[in-house]
Amino acid sequence: MIGCAVFDLDGALVDSVPHFTIILNAMLADRGAATRLTDPEVRPHATAGGRPMIAGLLGETCGPIDVALGEFRERYGAMPTPADSLYPNVRETLAALKSADIALAVWSNKPQGLCDKVIDDLDLRRLFDAVVGSGPGVPHKPDPTGYDLALAGAGGTRARSCFVGDSEPDYRAAQLAGAPFIMLTYGYGDYTRDWPGAALVSDFADVAPIILRRFAP
Repeated sequence: MIGCAVFDLDGALVDSVPHFTIILNAMLADRGAATRLTDPEVRPHATAGGRPMIAGLLGETCGPIDVALGEFRERYGAMPTPADSLYPNVRETLAALKSADIALAVWSNKPQGLCDKVIDDLDLRRLFDAVVGSGPGVPHKPDPTGYDLALAGAGGTRARSCFVGDSEPDYRAAQLAGAPFIMLTYGYGDYTRDWPGAALVSDFADVAPIILRRFAP
């Protein structure tokens, strides 16, 4: 292993917004609301976290947020992850990095159980040395605790690592961890602003050469 690359999940490897939209619309329908959401309406909320996203999009029909959050997660866990939710070139690029002796890890704000479900549904488990989601002892980004856990699980170190994500929480987490950051500009972030120090990439296939240069002898 010559280095470790850590990846965000939603908006980086997987487009989860269509999945979110289906679940939220089902919740609205069950609450008797006539409103239906579209993917563009959901997308700006995708990095806010479960509570703010659900409360903001269900509005006055939400009810107690902990109940609604539990319902959302239960529905999410029951729905298969669509194969086409994987962004283009992700599987092939990850496999190429793995074959080049780069350790690979996932770190997401999504709960651990749902991270595991998505990874397994998409048959990505064999490519990753560690998968870290939120849970007890793992605060949300930008706190870098999860980054260090992902590195530890994959056998990596901060000094020989980089982080690949798509949003401001990812960017800030990389800064706090002192890690080089690759920003994927097809995800859920605001790509009209400046991201000092980040490598901006619009195609996942272009991630591989940046990482390989990072870890070149």
